[in-house]
Amino acid sequence: MPPFYIEMMCAWDKEKCSGNVFDDPEAVSKLGALAKRSSEYEKWLLHQLKSRGRKKVLDVACGTGVDSIILLNHGMDVVSCDDAEAMLAHARKERARMKDDLRFNRWDIRRANWFTLLEDLPGYGNFDAVLCLGNSIFCETDTIPKLPLYRQCVTNFMSMLKPGGLLLIDHRNMDSILDRGFAVNKNVYHEINTVKSLSANVVEKDGSPSLVEMTFDMIVSTQDGPMGENDGKVAPVTVQLTPLHVHKFGDLLKEVFGENINYTLFGDLLPFNEDSETAFFQHAIEKTK
Repeated sequence: MPPFYIEMMCAWDKEKCSGNVFDDPEAVSKLGALAKRSSEYEKWLLHQLKSRGRKKVLDVACGTGVDSIILLNHGMDVVSCDDAEAMLAHARKERARMKDDLRFNRWDIRRANWFTLLEDLPGYGNFDAVLCLGNSIFCETDTIPKLPLYRQCVTNFMSMLKPGGLLLIDHRNMDSILDRGFAVNKNVYHEINTVKSLSANVVEKDGSPSLVEMTFDMIVSTQDGPMGENDGKVAPVTVQLTPLHVHKFGDLLKEVFGENINYTLFGDLLPFNEDSETAFFQHAIEKTK
């Protein structure tokens, strides 16, 4: 099977977009989107929200709803959105399956684009927290060093927050790829490993990295439900990511949010250190009241 090439939308205007290929039903099974989250990730996510008293949450990269379901099961009020209808179909299926649970009856699932978030979710502002997790943001490839698309996205995320609101956003470790020449393959977010192996190719333009092509040998779900250890089939998936160092993205977050903020950087759900074996970075940023 040839690699399944994924290109996220990177246009300012929906009318100029050729479509979101995450709407391909095959993407749902190939990307591990149905896999159960790890207990370590679940504990980290709940701690970030509960320790700050956050209850009303907007999940802007909800995919099939795996993170949203964790929060709903812990009594939080959740609005979930994504721009891939194929992903949202699974979230709506879960909501229908849990229709006798009042918490799931209140689960609001909407299709929305990060660049038109305020138009797509009119009147939905004033959330305690916004989540953009699952390495979603770097799949929206942007131009370095100005990063206009990321600035627009983060500005829109911030606009949905109450004063003092929290943004949780993550991405893969690009530093290791750019500075040391290797991609870290470590299972952080899932209960079982969804990636057999991975490789990265840095594409340059005018002598500087312009994007990273990462190829994942994905353990594919062969059933309509959470992936099991013996689901067996492996398919290569190639994703284009922005080659951006972690502190450069952190600087962008701080610039957009402005002064009087609390900012914390994590590596694989632990306080940040310079360990080159980190697979994912997580940023927590909130404006003080």
